[in-house]
Amino acid sequence: MLEDHVHNNATQLGAFDAVVKQMLEDVQERLVYRTHIYIQTDITGYNPAPGDLAYPEKLEMMERIAQSLKEEQMKQIRNSNAGNIEASSLQTSISPADLHGMWYPTVRRTLVCLSKLYRCIDRAVFQGLSQEALSACIQSLLKASDIILKNKTQIDGQLFLIKHLLIMREQIAPFHTDFAIKEISLDLKKTRDAAFKILNPKAVPKFFRLNSHNAILEFLLEGTPEIKEHYIDSKKDVDRHLKFSCEQFIQQQTQIFVGNLEEFLTKVAALKTMAIQGGPTYSLSQQPWAQPAKINDIVMATYRVMKSKLPSTLQSMSLYLANRDTEFILFKPVRNNIQQVFQRLHALLQEEYSGEDLQIIACPSMEQINLLLSVNK
Repeated sequence: MLEDHVHNNATQLGAFDAVVKQMLEDVQERLVYRTHIYIQTDITGYNPAPGDLAYPEKLEMMERIAQSLKEEQMKQIRNSNAGNIEASSLQTSISPADLHGMWYPTVRRTLVCLSKLYRCIDRAVFQGLSQEALSACIQSLLKASDIILKNKTQIDGQLFLIKHLLIMREQIAPFHTDFAIKEISLDLKKTRDAAFKILNPKAVPKFFRLNSHNAILEFLLEGTPEIKEHYIDSKKDVDRHLKFSCEQFIQQQTQIFVGNLEEFLTKVAALKTMAIQGGPTYSLSQQPWAQPAKINDIVMATYRVMKSKLPSTLQSMSLYLANRDTEFILFKPVRNNIQQVFQRLHALLQEEYSGEDLQIIACPSMEQINLLLSVNK
C-alpha cells in the first residue's frame, strides 16, 4: 500500500519511504533477536511443572467434565421436550486431547510463536527460526516423554509423544513455506592431510623442485578446503521422530502381548538351524522347554495377558489420540504381528506334535485370537 503512494508521489514521499523501510528492517531485526531469546528461554530451557506432566490424569479429568456436560445437556433437552433439536448438536464438543489448552506448553508456545512470525518477517528468516523452534520443541517433548514414562507407564510416555508430534505435524501444514534450510560447512580434511604431508622432513627437498612435484604447489592444489552443503528440514524431522515413536510403540506392544511366544519360536528356529547344519537330530516334544505342558503354560499366559491388557491399551489410545482412524492405523501393525505369531505357532504345532499333544497344549484357534483382537475398548 505504501509503495503505491510512493510511486504516485515519488518526489514528496521518497525520503519518507526510505525512513519507514529502515524502521521496518530495524523492527524485524529486533523481532528475530527476541524470538531467538524466547526459543532459548521458554522452549529449550522450559522446566515443566508437575501439572504439565500429569498424564493421563489431565485427560481423564477433562473427559469426565466433557461427559458430565454432555449428560447435563441431554437432560435439559429431555426436560424441555425439545425433540426437534438434532442429536448432532451433542457432538460439537471437542475431545479433551485436542483442546488447545491441553497441549504441552512448549508445543503451544512454538506454534503460537510461528503463527505470529509467519507474516511479519522475510520467508528465508522464518525458515531459519522455524527450524530452530521446532527442533527445540521436539527435544522438550522427548524430555517430557521420558519423565512421564518413568513416573507413570511406558504407554503413557509413548502416546504423549505421538499425540504431540501429530499435533505439530498438523499445525505446521498450513504454513506455505519450505521448512528446509541450507547449511554450508568447510571440510578441512584434505587441508589437514596436505599440511601433515608438507611438514614431513622427507618433503623438504621437494620445496626446491621446479616441476609439478613441488611440495608447496602440491599443498596448494591438494589442500584446498571443500565446501559442503547439507539441508536441515524441520518438517521432515517431525515426521522422522513421529515414525520412530510409532515403530517403537508397535514393537513394544507386540513384545508385551506375544513376547514369550516369539522367544519360544526363536528357540525352535535355532534348534532347526543347528540340525540342518549337521547338528544332532532333535525331537522337539522331548526338549524340556518344548514339552506340551510347558507350551500350554506359555500359550495360556499369553492369552491371559492379551485378555487383560488389550482393553486398557485401546482405552489409552482413545484417551490420547481421540481419533478412531489414527487409533486404527497405529494398532493395526500390532494386531498383524500378534496374528502372525499365532499363525507361526499353529504351523509349528501341526508339524511337530501329535493330536494328543495338541490337546494338552490347547492353543487358542485363530478365530478365537481374531475375536479377542476385535474387542472394543
